[in-house]
Amino acid sequence: MAALKLSPKGTYLVLVLASTFLQGSSFVSTKVIISDIPPLWTAAGRFLVAALTLIPVVIIQMRKAHLKLASLPWGKLVIIGALQTAGVMAFLNMGLVSIAPPTAAIIMASNPLLVIILARLFLHERSSLSTILGMIIAFAGVVICIGIPDGRQEGTGVMLVILASSCWACATVFNKKCQLPLSPWIITFWQMLLGSLFLSVAAALGETAPALPSTPYHWLMFLWLAIPASTGAMGLWFAALRLGGSVQTSGFLFLCPLFAALIAFMLYGQTPSTHQLFGALIIAAGLVAMSRRR
Repeated sequence: MAALKLSPKGTYLVLVLASTFLQGSSFVSTKVIISDIPPLWTAAGRFLVAALTLIPVVIIQMRKAHLKLASLPWGKLVIIGALQTAGVMAFLNMGLVSIAPPTAAIIMASNPLLVIILARLFLHERSSLSTILGMIIAFAGVVICIGIPDGRQEGTGVMLVILASSCWACATVFNKKCQLPLSPWIITFWQMLLGSLFLSVAAALGETAPALPSTPYHWLMFLWLAIPASTGAMGLWFAALRLGGSVQTSGFLFLCPLFAALIAFMLYGQTPSTHQLFGALIIAAGLVAMSRRR
């Protein structure tokens, strides 16, 4: 039987949908893990294990490409690791200490809107009116799906999550601008390894001693978080980013909260409410409008 061949657009959609699904699953597994391990140590251990699983792949790919450690663009890899892994996870976890998760999810969902501005400034990517309207519609869908929590939120926590969203947007635009001549898996390995080292330093300075999962269930959630939801999600994300524009690709991040909600529904037997279903339809409409022009 002949292998199924996808068009470039089909390949791009498979990559970005798979990545956002895995990223969405990380919200559920992280919620389980941080009840057992301090948040920053969770993030540091997650990305260290994720990077270690890629060692065989990276060794093979670097040998095939005749790459030496000294020839790698270390400065750019450090910046990507500091932003994509360390910055996002450190600020997000610290922000979640004082604000509600739904509020953090809405703030993180503003990431694609920030990418539009940064891509215009630094990449000279012009966004069509349909793209901008699609982004706004999809963001409104996220707000409807998640809902705006009642009560006064801690200003420091809000600012920390805004910094997390900003780090993700900056990493996306910086990676696209650099166009590193490396495979997505090599970039993924080094940025996760470097990011985990930064997170370990931050955790050692600000939290208790390192801890390991205490039950088989927590180990299962941790391994899912470290391998499919980190290694897989990051590698697929960089591959999709290479094929698509930074604005176009970031727009699909609106699906992460939706996928997280769907996974939670399946795991805990919950039934989606009317406003959540309506919000999901609004997100889909926004993505369709956004994708009319590539």
